[in-house]
Amino acid sequence: MKDPLVAIIETKLGWGKGTTWSNKDFEVLSERIFEYTNKRLSVTTLKRIWGRAELVANPSIATLDILSEFAGYDNWRTFVTAHKAEYTPPKMVGSTKRNKIGVLIVSLLVVGALFMFFRKSIFNAQNTPAVYDSSDFEFASRPVSEGIPNSVVFEYQAKAAQNGSKLEIQQDWDRNKRLIVDKNDSVATSIYYHPGFFKSKLVVDDSIVRENDVFITTNDWLGMIERDSVPIYLEEEEFYRDSLLQIDYETVTSYNLEPKTATVVVSFYQVRDFGPLYTNDFEMLATVKNNFDLGSSACQNVRIFILYDGGAIGIPLSKKGCASELTLMTFEDFINGKKNDLSDFGVDFADYVNLKCISKDQKLDVLINDNLVYQMEVPSPALKIKGITIHFEGAGSVKEVEFKKGEEVVYSTGF
Repeated sequence: MKDPLVAIIETKLGWGKGTTWSNKDFEVLSERIFEYTNKRLSVTTLKRIWGRAELVANPSIATLDILSEFAGYDNWRTFVTAHKAEYTPPKMVGSTKRNKIGVLIVSLLVVGALFMFFRKSIFNAQNTPAVYDSSDFEFASRPVSEGIPNSVVFEYQAKAAQNGSKLEIQQDWDRNKRLIVDKNDSVATSIYYHPGFFKSKLVVDDSIVRENDVFITTNDWLGMIERDSVPIYLEEEEFYRDSLLQIDYETVTSYNLEPKTATVVVSFYQVRDFGPLYTNDFEMLATVKNNFDLGSSACQNVRIFILYDGGAIGIPLSKKGCASELTLMTFEDFINGKKNDLSDFGVDFADYVNLKCISKDQKLDVLINDNLVYQMEVPSPALKIKGITIHFEGAGSVKEVEFKKGEEVVYSTGF
């Protein structure tokens, strides 16, 4: 592919050179291309275009058409015509006769190169997976009950997929959570072990052709001990105590887990419809404490996620000396403590810590014990807030959680 098209897309996005983009940037670009053109290019394909993955043969005409459309042109041919001056060979210096001969030679080389390029592109178009239109597919979902665990019924129609194509349903952002389905069927089911807001995907030959929202709510607060397989769901009397949400060391060890010698994460989930509460105008307060600082849990890590439609804001806390290991999750990026100073997220858990997130005027302020420690941009459009999850390494307790819109209290724990 020619550099001018890459340059135009980089300028349109305003993210700087593609050589500096993260994997998430390419995922966002794939989504934006899909939203603009209703056609899907995989992250791998985009990385190859930008020279960030192992190169194969030249991109197909279908791929170039999609990129050209995203750049504001009807198709690849229209783009080439509009930018043909950028492919005109430079003038030669010397006598007129020598100039003519030089121009002729260079022109022949350019024509030959273009011939080989289009020959390869046509060959690739015949041997690469088809580019699908999302309108040719149907994809919907519905949970079968309330609470967790919860099975979800997916209804789909994928007759437009080529014979022999690999058809999958992906539960959420995690590519490892894919279920292979038959294009001639119309129903498949999958089980969700965690509450939350998920973007499920219908995938054909590794290209996402349709997405659907899966919203798994909790009846109230849900307490659990995380595991690689199925988590341990706790009874209310195991974590509701003394006007607190609390999962203590004794509860963890009663399930034959030892946070002194292995990383054990305990969690609280509140996933629900908060009404008209959006990312551009809200205040969240969480008062938390990590109650365990021995062995493998010496850093006393805590992670609070505010869930919204399509993503999450992730705020980390830890003992002061462990800030290098933290990762802050903003609306559109991951801020790594090894490359950024996140020392203000290091706290003293001798007492409860007050965390506030205040979103107003397209800015979100993060305050710890009333001290501003970080400010992030709030992207448009505003997105609906769907819940909060709080995770402790070892053991932990929650004294209060509150959401406000302006002066109105939308939700309060009220223990």
